[in-house]
Order: sequence, then C-alpha cells, then structure tokens
Amino acid sequence: MSARRDLDRRTFLKLGAAGTAVAAIAPSIGGASAGARRTLSSPPTLADLAGDRLTYRLRDLFNCSVVMNEWGYAQVAKSVSAMTAISFPPYACCGVSETAWSPGFLLTCEMFLDGRFLAIAAPPDGDVEYQWFPHCVDRTQTAENLQFSTRMFLPSKHRAVMQSITVRNLSGAKRRFTLAFDMRGAVSKKTKPWFVNSPGEADNRVTWDAGRGCLLFEAQHSEIAAAQGFHPLPRRVEQARMLHFDLDLGPREQKELNFVLAIAETGRAAIELYDGLQARFADLEKENEAIFASLVRSAFRPDNSAFSGNLPQLITNDESLWKLYHNGFANLLFARRLSPDSAYGPTYLTLSGHVLPTLSFPWDTSLSSLALALLDPIPLRNLVEVWLKGRMHEHHSTDYVSGEPVGPWYAANDAAIVRCTWRYLSVTGDFAWLDKKISDRTVLDHLDEHALYWKKLDRLGHGLADYGTIENLLEVVSTYLHEVAGMNSGNVRSMRVVADLHERRGNASRAKQLRGEATELAERINRLLYVNGEGYWRCGQPDGTFNEVRHCYDFLAVVDNMVEDLTPTQKQEMSAFFWRELHSEKWMRALAQGDADSTWNIRPDHSCLGAYAAWPPMTAKGLYKIDSPERISRWLQEVAKAGNQGPIGQAHFVEEVYPPVNGGALKSSADAPFIEDWCCIAGGAFTELVIDSIFGAELTLSDGIRVNSHLGDFDSSARLEGVRYQGGLYTITKDGARREKA
Repeated sequence: MSARRDLDRRTFLKLGAAGTAVAAIAPSIGGASAGARRTLSSPPTLADLAGDRLTYRLRDLFNCSVVMNEWGYAQVAKSVSAMTAISFPPYACCGVSETAWSPGFLLTCEMFLDGRFLAIAAPPDGDVEYQWFPHCVDRTQTAENLQFSTRMFLPSKHRAVMQSITVRNLSGAKRRFTLAFDMRGAVSKKTKPWFVNSPGEADNRVTWDAGRGCLLFEAQHSEIAAAQGFHPLPRRVEQARMLHFDLDLGPREQKELNFVLAIAETGRAAIELYDGLQARFADLEKENEAIFASLVRSAFRPDNSAFSGNLPQLITNDESLWKLYHNGFANLLFARRLSPDSAYGPTYLTLSGHVLPTLSFPWDTSLSSLALALLDPIPLRNLVEVWLKGRMHEHHSTDYVSGEPVGPWYAANDAAIVRCTWRYLSVTGDFAWLDKKISDRTVLDHLDEHALYWKKLDRLGHGLADYGTIENLLEVVSTYLHEVAGMNSGNVRSMRVVADLHERRGNASRAKQLRGEATELAERINRLLYVNGEGYWRCGQPDGTFNEVRHCYDFLAVVDNMVEDLTPTQKQEMSAFFWRELHSEKWMRALAQGDADSTWNIRPDHSCLGAYAAWPPMTAKGLYKIDSPERISRWLQEVAKAGNQGPIGQAHFVEEVYPPVNGGALKSSADAPFIEDWCCIAGGAFTELVIDSIFGAELTLSDGIRVNSHLGDFDSSARLEGVRYQGGLYTITKDGARREKA
C-alpha cells in the first residue's frame, strides 16, 4: 500500500481528479477577513465530502469504493476500470454466480493492455489511484506511458452503471496498442428475500450486437437482461465476451471511451435503455453531479422536497468538529434508497450493499435514530411500523424486496425499536401516531410489549433476560452469551421511555410502575453483572457461572441507558477501563486484546483488531457523561480523520494492526477473514455525537431542548441552525436553544 501521506492539513477537503467540476482544495468560506479563521462550508459541497486520493495495488488490503443512486449500488473492483456487485434489487448483475467452484462476485469491464491483465502489472504500473465522491468514483493508472482515467457513476433513477474511460498518451511519440475489456454478467432477478450477497445465474445467454458495440446478457431462469458496451464502438469481439479496441494516439493525444451497463426486464428494454444512455452520456454525467449536489444541499434545508426533514447546518471554523458531523451525514446519505421495487417504500439500508443489499436492522438503525429522525422522519417511522408487524422476536432484519423479516433473532431488537420510536417522537412531537393500530394493536401497546419482553426471557429466574447465544448477540465473541449487561440495560431505558409516554397520556400509575421496575432492573444489573474494581462486566451463564468479557458494548450501552444508576466509583472504574484497554490514538478496540476470547474471531467490528462504525461515537457519548471533556475531545480530533476514505466503514482497524491512511484509521476490508462492508448506517452516530453530546442538545419528549455544551474544546462559537423540534426550528449554541423566527 502506498497511500499518500503528505496531506496533514484539511484532508477532508479534496482536489478532484482532472476534469472534475468540483476541483477545490478549500471549502467555501464566510465573510472572514484575511488571516482570520474561516467558517467551513455549510451545507458541504461534493468536494468537501470527498475522500482522499489513495493509491493501492491489487495485493493491498483495502475496501473498494462504492457508487449509488436512489435505486441501487455498484462497487469498483481492484483495478482502474472493473466493477462488481451491481445491485438494483430485485435485479442483479455480477453477483455471486451460482455454479460449482464459484469465484464469488464476478467482475465486468476489466481492462487488458496488449494482452496483459493491467490490474496485476508490476509496480509502478500496477498502482491505481482511487478517489470517492458522493456522486462518483474516480480512478487513475499509468502504465507504459499511457494514463488511464475513469469516472464511474449511476445515473439518477436508472438501473445502470456508466463509466467514462480516458486514455492518454504521455509520451512524445505515436503509440499503437490494443485495449480489451472482459465483460461478464450473471444477471439474475430475485423477488424472494435476498439476505446475503447478490444473486447470479451462471448460464446467461450472451449475444453480440456489432452495430451497437455491446453484449446482451439475458437470464434464462428469471426476467432480466443487461446490455454492456462502449461508444465509440469496439473493433471486434473475441472469445464471446472480450471487446477489443485497436487505438492509435499521437504524442499527448487522448481518447475517451464511454461504457454503459443497462439493466431491464427484457433484452429489448435493456437495449433501448442502453441506446438512450449512450446518446446522452455527457449530459447524464453533468446531471448526476448536479442531482447529488442538490441532494446534499437539500439535506440541510428546512422544507426541502428530497427529505421529510432536515439536518441542522453546522456553522463552525473547527475542522475536527466539521468532519465528525459530516462523517455521519455521508453514511446516512449512502444508506438512502427510494426504489420503486421496495415493498415498503423509501427506506434506509444497514450496510452499503456488498454483503446485505436489501436489509434494514433495528439495532444498527437505532444507533443513528436521532440523526434519521431529524433528516428523514417518515422513512424512520415507516421502518418502525414494518418492524412492529415483522416478527422481530424471531428475526434480525427486514428485506425491502419481499417485505419479509429474515435471519436469526437479534437480542437488541426490543430496545432498538423503542429507541427509534423515542427519537422519532422527541423530534416530531407526533404523539397521535401512538394511537395508530398495527396488527390490531396500537403503537403504544406494541411499545409496552417491547419494553417488557425481557421478562419472557428471564429463563434462569434471576430477574435478568437471557439473550441467547453468539448468533443472537455479537457474532464474534464466543463468551458474550446469555445474561449480558449491555442488552439488559436497554430494557431500563425502554421502560423509562414508555413510562414517559404513559405519563403524557395521564396514566401516572402505569408510569410509576414502569419506572419502579426499571430501577429494580438496573440494581440487579449492577449487583449481579458488574466486576467490582475492574470497570467491565460479566455474563451470567445457565450453569450459574459467569464469563468476564471486556467488550466495549457493555460500557457504552450501560452508560447510555442507565448512567443515573451507576455509582461514582463505577463511573471512574469504567472510564479507566476504556482508556487502559480499549482506547487507541486513531480509533478504538471493541474487545480488549487481553480478553480471554480475543483470538476466537478477528472480524474487526467486535474484536481487538478494531471496532464497529458506531462504537467510537457511542463510546464518546458515554465518556462525556462520566469523564473529562478535554481528554475526549483530543481523542475525537484523531478519530474524525477516519472519514478521509469516504463514509465511515462497517469497521476500522486500530493503528497497531494497520497503519493509518493520511492520519485516519484504515477502513476494514471486505476480504476474509475481515468481511466488513464499505459503510454502515450506524456511522450516522457521529452526527448524533455532535448534536447531543458535543453541543449537548437533549431533545426531550416533553420538556423542550436542554443544553449541556462541551463545545469549548472544539469551537465555543459554533452553532447548529435549523434544528427541527416538535414543529419549530431552533438555533443551538453553547448558551442554549433559541427558537428561530418563522
């Protein structure tokens, strides 16, 4: 890996690749005088949100960038032109081919130069530069004095991938050479739940259309076809799928090839779409950039037409604060889907699309639920309704293609559903929704059940829920089983939230009962599961023994859900445990490396190699309740740099495992055994961290906005403008919340 390491200044404000319309090193600035600290862009531009330009070779460990539109997703491969995992559910191309000895996800548009597989060239010819933008991915490779530059994007509201490929002769002499592109499809349509990976049919019928310069891939077992080809036209096709160009370039001359992959239900429809996209290629590229720029602006503007709400604008001159806030926004933006094929309308996915292309998990969504409630409350409310009728005591998520729940049960579901509802109600004030009937029960009745479902799981008679085994919990830690503190603490919060809702309805006796049970449960968690003097927790087992587990989830969940039930000694010990065993300079460990189970599974989201997207912001939120803000802010200034590779990944490595990239913790790879996706909705917790912990703005159910600011170590003059709260817009500063004039 040879990522550039000379960008210690604003690494979040990037110079785009040659030809990009958003080339800018610095953000737009307010009316600051020369020499004064500048106010950073708000809303951000596409260039502001871009990742660093990073250089890798095929053998390097990195997570390939992704492009998306309203309907789907595609991922670049480890090369200058190839792409994979093209998913517009229920339609897929280059998924996992269903055949013996399947190689997994297929690649298409892989480039060969004079018969050489360009991606595996020896260095420096094999070096490829990658840069992610919200609207596209740019790649560049130089080999044999030829420069190859590509830009890949998904045109708005089309099932298609488009890519411009520019070939430039860098030498002073005329060059004659052959370029070939390997085309593959495995197109498939799957209307049943997708669950893991994208489907792929191995026996597509492939037809060459010489007049159009494209190959048509048609599925034989489902209704889908994909046309893939170039303009100008290839000279010939070889081996049924290799498209060849014989090129002559003069000194410094360049030539552009426009690649289109168009997906439809029939071959004729795919060809028609292909023709239309090729005819408008240049216009669609400009339109794509304009649509994304407008979408980003809309996300921060009240009464916009793209979202059902808006995020506040952050006005600051502090780069770390700016980056923390917009890191989370990039993850939320990438999770958004408005597919016409969704069984339950506009929604937000949990992962970016490589592993779980259609699923929404209550747990991950809940960790960004305040930000989602502000930005797009209607899809959040809709997801809660889907989960309330979706048998979530049996499954972990729902699939938007079929509308069905899938997978094994996740222990976090009850508390996660209540948390999403609490955030939605706190922001919108839509308390009438609690009376809506779903499956013959009101929303409030459902919430009551979820808040108290833990009692049905008290299998051991200890007054604690037994949350099952590894597949129901962290998946990676084999000792984190049964009666666990983190999951049980979620019930303490849930009962108190539902108590507040009952009190609003005038049902004081029910509220009192729930609060009493919450306090009693918190006492049992502390008494039975806390490891005195150590700052971490243990898990009760069916045989009466305990497993001590030094995982961050118990820390962050307990502090988040029941900090008022902790003693001063516990708070001191828990803080010391984090700084001693989980903290790293650039990120954090999910599991202490000295834990007895640290060698069981090294998947970084829950292991000692790194941590899941939401664990650093959720941990910081907890630390702000029990520790010195100065120490936390110093750590967060380094953590913020992880966004220099695009949206926060499903997990990042600590710097002892893999060196930082331009100062940011390396995004974990999708390669085995790490198998982490490119981004995750839970990264939206970074936006929440800024709102409710650094600004300290608590959006309560009934008592307005309370502010306990920790801005001093970032930018004491920073403010949030346009904070939506129960029918009004507010500006929040270190001094409190002020309602804005209509």
